[in-house]
Amino acid sequence: MEIRPEPRLRDTLLRLVRRSPRYARLTRRLMADSRISALDKAALAGAIGYTLSPIDLVPGIVPVLGQLDDMIVLLAAVKLTLDRIPQDVANEHLMALGLLKADVDDDLLNCRQAATRIVIGSARGAAKVMRTGARVSLRVASAGMRTVRNR
Repeated sequence: MEIRPEPRLRDTLLRLVRRSPRYARLTRRLMADSRISALDKAALAGAIGYTLSPIDLVPGIVPVLGQLDDMIVLLAAVKLTLDRIPQDVANEHLMALGLLKADVDDDLLNCRQAATRIVIGSARGAAKVMRTGARVSLRVASAGMRTVRNR
């Protein structure tokens, strides 16, 4: 496995946002292509349904993560479809949109890494808030005990 330096989260997200219209067009092109079997389109259909559904793993109301999980599902379905169909058909659709298969692979990996970094950062932030809250609660309780003893 190749070790790459992690890009800044902001840059990763901006690149994904800029490419997302091309991935939507790629999905539409793949779904409309009669050379691709219904079985090979099944993952795309499922990803479209997942993306449009208000019920999913991370709801869309959760900032960034709600959109990233949809993007991960869609990119994974696109990757699976591109891997299953004839290479010339895949290349035709990718080239028409100025994409490479490596772009799909990189964006899927970057999406997963960005989601992981956000979750870990959020967990660390929540742990810090909990520790601070526990310290404050302990101080308040200690002050209350001293007040009770001094009466």
